[in-house]
Amino acid sequence: MPRKDVARRLLVPVTAVLALVLPATSARALPADTATAGAAATAARPLDHTVWLCKPGMAGNACGQDADGRPGTPDGELVTRYPGGATRLLDDTRIAADGSRERVPFTVTGAPPVDCFYAYPTVDLLANPLLQTGSLPPARQDAHQAVTLTQAARFAGLCRLFVPVYRQVPLTGLLAGILTGTDTDLSTATMDIRDAWDDYWAHDNRDPRTGERRGVVVLGHSQGTATAAAMMAQRVDGDAEVRSRLVSAILLGGNVEVPEGRDSGGGFDPDSTFQHIPACHRGAGEPMPTGCVVSYSSYALPDGSLPVAMGRTARPGHRAVCVNRRRCCAASPPTRGSPSICTCPPGGSSAATRCCPTGTSPSPSADTASPTCPPASPTTRPPSAGSASTPPTPAAAPTGSRSAATSPPFPPPPPPA
Repeated sequence: MPRKDVARRLLVPVTAVLALVLPATSARALPADTATAGAAATAARPLDHTVWLCKPGMAGNACGQDADGRPGTPDGELVTRYPGGATRLLDDTRIAADGSRERVPFTVTGAPPVDCFYAYPTVDLLANPLLQTGSLPPARQDAHQAVTLTQAARFAGLCRLFVPVYRQVPLTGLLAGILTGTDTDLSTATMDIRDAWDDYWAHDNRDPRTGERRGVVVLGHSQGTATAAAMMAQRVDGDAEVRSRLVSAILLGGNVEVPEGRDSGGGFDPDSTFQHIPACHRGAGEPMPTGCVVSYSSYALPDGSLPVAMGRTARPGHRAVCVNRRRCCAASPPTRGSPSICTCPPGGSSAATRCCPTGTSPSPSADTASPTCPPASPTTRPPSAGSASTPPTPAAAPTGSRSAATSPPFPPPPPPA
């Protein structure tokens, strides 16, 4: 896909840019070493060390977890911290039918069984650092923590959170590319996410107490999805040992592409995002799938309308994955449309975003909320569950990780105490 098309997907709609949360970008991975070569062309070199926003046990860990993933407070409440110094709890507010409100503390009672590696979306207004040459590192910023709190912080009760700060293409860079018609280069961003993963896998993936490899969930949104998908294609997809530790990948607001009628490239389709990591399926009576990818882009438009870029692919014979996570998580998924994946054909249709079996599309209907699906065929093989010790339940999709058109603005940091 031309890089200027990637930029358009990152900048539509303009209101989303102002809200600092961007919609879809292509998640098709760069070939191996392309990220490094592209970064070299822009004079950026690999960082001397990973800049972590969140890393369990790290001094000043913004996500508030110790090395085991537990809160550092005696009452079990997780206190997150902005780089600027402000703190925030992850409490809920329960609103009753009569309008009364009750604070529900967010507590973590034990060590999380798996890890989460999260690549946040485009939030930098300007390049970070301003001069992106050599190995000058990016700085932790409150905007990074704000979007992490919105999309991934509630995972802290389920996983140890690893969140690298990376030299992403800023909002101004994306806009300049559109205005001038020049390509958008994600190579430096991809290099940083890939190198952060290498750091995590080499030094932090083993359990601090048992020494065993841990299961890991990969999370991404928008530009974070594009870079995380590229990293996975280079470091996870082709390595059976690493794949066996993948609980799930949740890559939202970007196109994960598969051939028509298949859930992955199968090892012989270079236009597929992944060759061996399938889209998540779950038919009636089947166990929770693991080792697979959840991907979708959601939007708020009038009935019958389609977004400009999300859920579309220009590659003949391919579709953008759109997994219905509700059906994957349900104890007894409905049989109609099994397996639980819907896909958007090239060009789309008024019913293209509705869920149907893999390789099929809903029939057009005057009621776009209730299109009909072709008869379901028997469910294909479930995605690989990895090794026996891989935790059986993938994490749910990040809170607030819908596309910008439907997401509330992420919470600003509170004033310092």
